[in-house]
Amino acid sequence: MYNKRVINSTNKMKTTWNIVKAETNRLKGPIPTTINNNQNSPQTINKYSLSITENILQDVRCTNKQGSNINKNSNYYLLNLFHKPFPSIKFKNTTPKEIEKIINSLKIKESSGYDEVSKKILKISAPFISSPLSYICNKSMLSRTFPTRLKYSIVQPLLKKGDKENVANYRSIFLLTSFSKIFERIIYDRLLKHIEMNNILAVEQLGFRTSSSTEKASYKLIDNILNALNNRLIVGGIFCNVQKAFDCVNHNILLPKLEFYEITGITYKLLKFYLKGRYQRVVLSNYSSSSCSNWGVTTHWCTSRINTWSITFSTIY
Repeated sequence: MYNKRVINSTNKMKTTWNIVKAETNRLKGPIPTTINNNQNSPQTINKYSLSITENILQDVRCTNKQGSNINKNSNYYLLNLFHKPFPSIKFKNTTPKEIEKIINSLKIKESSGYDEVSKKILKISAPFISSPLSYICNKSMLSRTFPTRLKYSIVQPLLKKGDKENVANYRSIFLLTSFSKIFERIIYDRLLKHIEMNNILAVEQLGFRTSSSTEKASYKLIDNILNALNNRLIVGGIFCNVQKAFDCVNHNILLPKLEFYEITGITYKLLKFYLKGRYQRVVLSNYSSSSCSNWGVTTHWCTSRINTWSITFSTIY
């Protein structure tokens, strides 16, 4: 039965993991919407989500006594690694044709952000909205700003492990507006082209890259181990599990790195504006006021929000 499911699957790795989770009773589920106590109210969950990153960073600052020097020397190793300057990133305006291509590449889903406009609606209306969207995107990029209305995210907690009553056992799923994904993709394509043309990423970076996968990373690891054993060498490994790794990306380190790679001008100012002034609220069941928290300001927004820029941010950082 399992063999048939894997063979007929379009994403064999995901299907395999779902089977493993089902057999080990680790399937994730949404946070219970029947809980009425204050411990798991939308407002409490949102407050926890907004503060957890700062709490982690505070622990890191206390542990690392030299933390004040990290930002100052963040690009030191880059100066020794790269011996020639990079060309400035090339920026060009978008077109209605590119907008339609991006919309058509989006997966059809009924879920949506706070504006309740799903990707399905976008696909249906693509021929009629591609031209005005192209104008709006070009106007925004020219002014070096990311639309404020696209900075609002809906958070849906998803059970990750353990006790369903413990808020710490949930992972936050961020639902952005569909229009935000279009805008992000436009910038991402230009950013990725600059990175690939200048060979900025190391060949060992297999995650979040086109034509790469966890299977290739696993194969490379196993191949290196077997070659070492065949040559009678001792094999050792260090595996790091960093808590909230993407959420804890330091903007004061990330932004200077972008400048070092000559991601400057319009693109740099867009990315900088994109990272700040973002809002989120928790929704447990629907969009009625009884199931929503108030909007809260996100102070450490970065790369785990399931958006297109996360791929490039995570690899550069």
